[in-house]
Amino acid sequence: MQHTPLYLSDTIMPLYKFALIFAFMLGFSSVIAGLGYGLYTYGVTELSLASSMYAGLILFLKGAALTALISFFSFIAFWKKHQIKLKKCQESQHKNCYELGFFNFA
Repeated sequence: MQHTPLYLSDTIMPLYKFALIFAFMLGFSSVIAGLGYGLYTYGVTELSLASSMYAGLILFLKGAALTALISFFSFIAFWKKHQIKLKKCQESQHKNCYELGFFNFA
């Protein structure tokens, strides 16, 4: 029987759920912050609207990259945890391993 790694234990999995929620909120806030920063720099400085929005776009892209990185690692952890559950179910020779969902087909 394969043991579940420590980073996929049931006590650690809520951290991955929190990371996904945080990444979701970070994605929305980076859009708003990028747009707000672009408009703020346009209003305060002598930059053109295109230059100000470019600065906001760079800020948004930083937030989007961080969001993608956090989401990637969290989804990989959930995927691996599910694959371990499926393998344990198949090794125990239960007849109904299909209740684990559509991940069985992957």
